[in-house]
Parts: sequence; structure tokens; C-alpha cells
Amino acid sequence: MNQDRLGIYYRMLNIAPGASAKEIKLAYRKLAFEYHPDRNTDADSEEKFKDITEAYEILIGERKAPPQASNGANGQGRNTNGKPSGTSAYGPNAAGPGNAQKTRQGFAGSGRKEQQPPPGKNDKYARANQAYREQQAKASARKSNIHPGARRHKNKKPTSNTAGLIQCAVTGVVSAQPRLVEFKIVRGFFNSMRTETVSAYLAPKGARRMALKASFKTWLRGFWGWRSFVPAWRAILGNMRGGTFPAEGNAKLLFAQATAFERSGNRPLARAVLLQARDFIGTNRSALAEQIRTSIRRLEDGQPARRVRDEWKQVGTLVALLHLSPLFVLIFALLIAFGPGQGFLTRDLPTMVAEKSTEITRQVAQMIGEDRDPYYVDRDLLNMREGAGVNTKVIRRLARFETVYVSGDSEGIWVEINTSIGETGFVNLDALVPGNGADARDTWCSQNNCD
Repeated sequence: MNQDRLGIYYRMLNIAPGASAKEIKLAYRKLAFEYHPDRNTDADSEEKFKDITEAYEILIGERKAPPQASNGANGQGRNTNGKPSGTSAYGPNAAGPGNAQKTRQGFAGSGRKEQQPPPGKNDKYARANQAYREQQAKASARKSNIHPGARRHKNKKPTSNTAGLIQCAVTGVVSAQPRLVEFKIVRGFFNSMRTETVSAYLAPKGARRMALKASFKTWLRGFWGWRSFVPAWRAILGNMRGGTFPAEGNAKLLFAQATAFERSGNRPLARAVLLQARDFIGTNRSALAEQIRTSIRRLEDGQPARRVRDEWKQVGTLVALLHLSPLFVLIFALLIAFGPGQGFLTRDLPTMVAEKSTEITRQVAQMIGEDRDPYYVDRDLLNMREGAGVNTKVIRRLARFETVYVSGDSEGIWVEINTSIGETGFVNLDALVPGNGADARDTWCSQNNCD
């Protein structure tokens, strides 16, 4: 097969006749990358891709060239451009019109001869055709303006409701002062370091949440390398102060938000949001800055300009402590392990817990009167005093039939008692009768017909 006969296929790949297999392969890859339907949205990109695939397979010997690719070395049947007459350099008729009825469309291109596949290869061709159809179906369903191999933007895109108002990417609320906020995440390991910037359209509450999340990721992965130590601290402190606010991005965001407020009929709030946008643009003379200034003048109504309360100025003490909380935990752990608190968890704390448990058990036993004989008050009202004597302060008055427990020795007519609720005091010994107060009350009521 001479080179004149294959000249059309060399021209399809933009290479000189007689090129090596390596040159053919490189040329095909370059053109396939350019005309692949998943990458090129032109209407004829698919046909060009099929043609260059056919030319590549013919030149490397995977497919036989049609006998009508050329009418001989003398150039008969060719036009002034060197192509077969009545045909173009691309498409199923590239091999000449006389072979139009003898060729069929293959899964990778045109120009195949009608021939039966070798035995045992029917399933292989069927699977290849099915895979090609599935690929084409996916390509047609994919958005044509998105590169399929492009990396998707990881940051959250702004979402808007039916009125066009931009919502917070974290909380979903509509704010009169949304911001485009950027936070830093630092990752390090030995000598390597990587800094990631995450940004989103946020309200103040959502910004605090995202800042904490970015700081915690830096705490977990930013201090494992010597190069990332200082950048990690800078990232945490920057996140603690609320991140950074790109001026151009925030001006565009606030202008769009003000436009949505104006469409909804809230002109005063739209003007207030535009004033925030003007703070970002400053003395800039860009087209966006002129649009913002024009909109502010258009919304003037003779009234003083309304300003919404700025919630982005101050950072709360609690928020700052949350950002630095892992540092406090680390300091506490070091003090426990190596400092004055060494042995506290293994020796002192268990001892303290055991002693406190014993004390609580003793108090509970005294409270419920375990292993003690109960007494009840046999007077209508009985003063319980702080000490043994009538001159001491009265704690409270005990009701009749109230159950008490003797907790100490008597001092004359006075005795120390504990009430059922844990109170301790002194009462007159003559007013106490052995027994349970509830049983004594039931007996008295049965005898006196009380309700």
C-alpha cells in the first residue's frame, strides 16, 4: 500500500506521508483531545473525531483502507486540492463516491467494508457498540459549557430563593448584610505544607460556624510539619477574627442583594445594603462602582440614609475561646502529665472520689435512718434549735407526728436529732416518743375519726 493511496489519512492527522508510528500516535492524541465530543461543543466535532480515529486505525494497521481511497498514483479522480472528486477530506464519503454503497458506519468512524467479523468476536463488537452508545447518551445529557474533566469548585455557591435574595450557605437565612468570607485551612506533614482557602456567601451566624470548622481542621492537621507551624497559627488567628472579605466580591454580592430587595418593594433596605456596598468600593471608578453610586442616587427619597446595625465588627470572647479551646486542653493535659498535676488522675482523684463517696453514703444512711430507731414528735409544734438551750436560734418548728432520729447523747433535757430531710438540731427530749410518725398518725386518726 503506497503513500499516495493513504495521503488523505495523513492529511487528516496533519502529518507528512511516511511518518513513524510514534508521530502518528502523537498526532492522533492531539487531535482527539481537541475534537472529542466531551471536550468540544461544535456541531461537527463528533464527525471529525470519528474521521481522525478512522485515519489513525488505518495508518497503524488496525483497519484496512478502502480500495477507493485513491484512484491510483496518477492522480485520476482527484480535484485540484488533491482530494477525491465529489468528496471532502472528512466524513463517510472521504474514500470516494463510488464506494458509498459499500461502506457502513462503524462505532469509531466511517469507511468500514461490509464484512463479517472473525469467529468469536461478535460479542466483542456488540459490547464495544453498546459502550459507545452509552457514552454518547451521557455526553448529550451533560451540560455543554462544563468541561467534564474540570475540577469542580469546592466552595459553596450562593443559593437564592424565589425572590432572588441570596441565602446564607450554612444557615440558609436571608440577611440584610451578607458577606463573601474567606477562611484558611493549613495542612502540614514533615516538610510539606498545603494551604486551602474556603469561601462562601454567609450571614454572621453562618460565618462563625464555618470559621470554627476551618480552625478545627487546622488544629487537627496543621501542626504535623515544621513548615506549617507558623502558617497554622496565622490561619487560626485569622479565622478567629472573622476571616477576610474580598472587596470586589462583596460589592457584587451586596449590589445583587440590594437589587433583589428593591424588586420586592423594600427600597429603604435596598438603599442601606447599597451603602454597605459603597463602603467596599471606596473611591473605585469601575463600572460596578458607578452602578452602585447610580442606584444610591436613584433610591434617594429626601430622608436620612438608613444604616443597619453592623454585626461583623466585633468578635465575641466566647467565640475566640472556642477557636483556642484545643490549646487549653493541651495545656491541661501537659500539666496533668508532667507538671504539678502529675499523679492527680492516677492517685489523688481516685482517693478523693472514694472519700467523697463514703461521706455521701454515710449522710444518706443517716438521712434514711438506717440502723437507728425512729422517734416522732408528740406535740403540735416543737422548736428545733441550733444548740442545747432556749437562748439558741430556732431552725424551724416540727409538726406533730414528724419522724426524727436521735444522732447524739442527751444534754439534760436536750437531745441532738436528724430530720428525715437531713437537718440537724436540738429538741426537748420530753417531746419525743419512740416509733414511726406515720404509724402513730394513722392510729390517732382511726381513734379520733379524722379525715
